Amino acid sequence: MTARAPVVTDTDVALLRSLARERSVVAASRAVGISRDTAVYRLARLERAFGGPVVAAERGGRGHGGTSLTPLGDRILRDGFDAVELLDARPVTPLAPSNHWVGVYRTGPPATVEVGPGLRLRVPFVADDGATVAVHLDPESVLVARDRFPSSARNVLAGTVVAVTDGPGSVTLVVDVGGARVRASVTEETVAQMRLRPGARVWLYVKATALRRGAPPGPTTRGSPRSRARTPLRPRAGSANR
Repeated sequence: MTARAPVVTDTDVALLRSLARERSVVAASRAVGISRDTAVYRLARLERAFGGPVVAAERGGRGHGGTSLTPLGDRILRDGFDAVELLDARPVTPLAPSNHWVGVYRTGPPATVEVGPGLRLRVPFVADDGATVAVHLDPESVLVARDRFPSSARNVLAGTVVAVTDGPGSVTLVVDVGGARVRASVTEETVAQMRLRPGARVWLYVKATALRRGAPPGPTTRGSPRSRARTPLRPRAGSANR
């Protein structure tokens, strides 16, 4: 059987878990630290991958409607992706590689991770002061703007675009922020409207809740960005439904 590309990330798992609790795409996306549009895109991507809806809209009732997991979505969340039949799954658009940095945790307040002399990130997790920690950030969770504006995002970063890479369905920007590189996923329309090209000055908006702690990899130099893609959970083709 032909091996399939990974289609599920920990952000997808967190989104389904939040939906099961919040019963609202808006509330669930806010809890995960992504935009509503990004959440809708990820849910549609999962539906194409697994061949069926993972959420369903509800109307009326005591809760006055909302969004709930379908049996497929619930099975994915409860039993893991190995429990889902993927023989008829269709290929989906691959996600851009995740941002990955290693830095030093500072208790603050506020709690931050010093990635380098030019990049300090406010984070939602707890660690020992001075501990070396790894931080992950999905490119889809980065909002890009040409001008600064009022925002609730805890991380507002000024940077310069150093690369624009076209991909299937999206464009990846690589932005230099104080010597660290940050990847952001945008649409082709956004690139055209904002005239995003190497050398363009931009502002990046990142919610603290979008930053996740990971296990530090092997020896690395603090402050050097590690832009390797994480190893997502892999759905196993041919496994039996339960």
